[in-house]
Amino acid sequence: MEMLTAASARLFVFTDLDDTLFRSFKGKIPDFSIPATLDAQGNTYAYSSIQQQKLLDVMVKADGVIIPVTGRSSRSFLNCQLPVIINSQYAIVSHGAVILNHQHLLLGEWREFLEQEFELTRWQQTLTTLYEHILAHFTALNNGVRVRLIVDQGITAYICVKISKDNYQQDKSLQVNQFLSSVLKKTMLLHGNGRNFAVLPPYAQKKIAVSFLKEKMAIGPHDTVLGIGDSHSDLPFMADSDFLIVPQQAQIFDKEIE
Repeated sequence: MEMLTAASARLFVFTDLDDTLFRSFKGKIPDFSIPATLDAQGNTYAYSSIQQQKLLDVMVKADGVIIPVTGRSSRSFLNCQLPVIINSQYAIVSHGAVILNHQHLLLGEWREFLEQEFELTRWQQTLTTLYEHILAHFTALNNGVRVRLIVDQGITAYICVKISKDNYQQDKSLQVNQFLSSVLKKTMLLHGNGRNFAVLPPYAQKKIAVSFLKEKMAIGPHDTVLGIGDSHSDLPFMADSDFLIVPQQAQIFDKEIE
């Protein structure tokens, strides 16, 4: 049997972050958990369990190239405390709309790709107009729903809609989902997870960004690709991997249609 070498058989790991490599806890923090990310005030927001740490350790020891793939914006991504994540060669953030280089700056080639494949100026106008419409709707209702237009690294990335903790109920989440679905423009996507929603333009797809990096890094047939994630928005890029890893209690196992 021919011996595999690091040069001929590399390992690449494309992984989601929240609820995959770390998570927040309402009660007691599990033993041996370590702080994994901070909130805007600098307080620990989520922890990495001993099992999540072990998973990362196995991949690091296997010389895996670990690339985060997250819905977090650049700013939120920089709150991560796990060295292997924050020091990654690349990071896919803002639901796939932005790719960062190792200096945490927008990858210039990615911007060029988006300009060529998508009409960014037109989408900026479309998202801005839609954001104003959604904002006016929930402002009039005054029902504890926050709406933000996320512009990341100069790219109009997506519209963030969040139900406050005090106002969250499953029925309300369904109502928000129904309204957002009704105002989506053609080729746009809606990602929902609990009280959080993201209205996405066609270029804010994790799969597109992952495919771009696979080509850039010349990932070939002898390389092994792992896809790790927990949500419905992770499945498309995970499906193009050699092996899929899904944590317990993942949204992927939820049979309800978004």
